Amino acid sequence: MRKFIVLTPLFNDWDCLQKLVEEINALPVHGIGFHIIVINDGSTLPETLDMHVLANQSGCVHGVETWNLICNLGNQRAISMGLAHLEKKHWDFEAVIVMDSDGEDNPLSIPDLIRLHEEKPMDIWVCRRVDRTESTLFKIGYFFYRLLFNMLAGKVINFGNFSLIPKSRILSLVTRPELWQHYPAAIIRSRIPYHAVDSKRGRRYSGQSSQNLGNLLIHGLNGLSIFGAIIYARIFFSLLTVVFATLVGLCVVVFVRYGTDLSTPGWA
Repeated sequence: MRKFIVLTPLFNDWDCLQKLVEEINALPVHGIGFHIIVINDGSTLPETLDMHVLANQSGCVHGVETWNLICNLGNQRAISMGLAHLEKKHWDFEAVIVMDSDGEDNPLSIPDLIRLHEEKPMDIWVCRRVDRTESTLFKIGYFFYRLLFNMLAGKVINFGNFSLIPKSRILSLVTRPELWQHYPAAIIRSRIPYHAVDSKRGRRYSGQSSQNLGNLLIHGLNGLSIFGAIIYARIFFSLLTVVFATLVGLCVVVFVRYGTDLSTPGWA
């Protein structure tokens, strides 16, 4: 039996968690067992939720447990805390699958991740969402964010938390300080080989997302800040180019005005 860990951060989405466990449990996989670790990001455990019932599944889910954080740290920091704690445990598993618990990271993509992991077992596999259903305003903002990220950092970022990390790569990832701020950017900066695969975006199981435009903006800025040195260097050399072009233009104007009989152009 091959064992995989599913690591999912959660903040007051317990109804979604039950549905997520059910869908993972029903996946058409053979010879594979999943142990689901829920990173409770400072939310309150409801009295109606029986973790023992979730843990005793009859399909491919062989266990569910909750690791509780004493306060709300946010989605990205909850993931980093979970990975760091998992790395210290001497468990026998093949890889960890990081995904959100609300259903938007589609569990049906997990078999594809495992199949690709078999082809390149030392690489990280990430999911980029396709068939996005957000508002037009969000899609426009996301497009310009990716464009700005590419222009400033010279990197393409088109994936989120949904990913598969081989066990042997966890230590290399959790020792990256960027992981505390922005999980996808930490993967890029880690220099661990990674590959992207399309994943159809799922629908939220229940309730409303706590994400808003302000939180998304802060998340994007955190990702850019990780590449601060690269961005500063690009801005610096861009400004040098502008200064050099300006000086050349001034020299041309002075030469035309005082060194030739040509009329000074109007733009001078």
